[in-house]
Amino acid sequence: MRKNLLTILGVAVLAGFAGCDKAPEKVAERALESAMEKDGTKAKVDLSRGGARITTTDASGKTSQFEMGPANVTESDVGIPFYPGTKPLEGQATKISTPDGSSMTVVLHSDDAPAKVAAFYRERLKAQAEGKQFMDMSGGDGETTLMLADEKAKSTIQVHVNKADRGTDIQIMASRGAGK
Repeated sequence: MRKNLLTILGVAVLAGFAGCDKAPEKVAERALESAMEKDGTKAKVDLSRGGARITTTDASGKTSQFEMGPANVTESDVGIPFYPGTKPLEGQATKISTPDGSSMTVVLHSDDAPAKVAAFYRERLKAQAEGKQFMDMSGGDGETTLMLADEKAKSTIQVHVNKADRGTDIQIMASRGAGK
């Protein structure tokens, strides 16, 4: 079922971006809700605000939420501070919450050089690394991928730093398993 919901989420996002009038948006929302409800799942689809928000409740009462586009992802959500002077780029955040856990993605931009941005995140992740796996991969042209994985807590933070036309693009992804 999770695979079907992710596929439907992709269709929902495209439908949300395609319609600029409320009537087609509402038709798309109802069609997606109807498609998801065929297996007993209750669904609420919202394609407003330039993205998609889908909440489902399966037959056993477990709720999942998918938010893509203008999701509100904070430093607390990802477990690491945003690079100084940055804030999430509009429409560049995703949140997914299921009974199995949650994941968030946010994109930031800085006018600073990639090496400076990577050093900032390297220092913060290393400070949290005791008892966890830390990975640092640097490629050509200012690309760096940093990852901190905590097997015990079933959580991961990944930071991708890439050279942009002007400055640096930063993508932060965090995932956490469900608490017991």
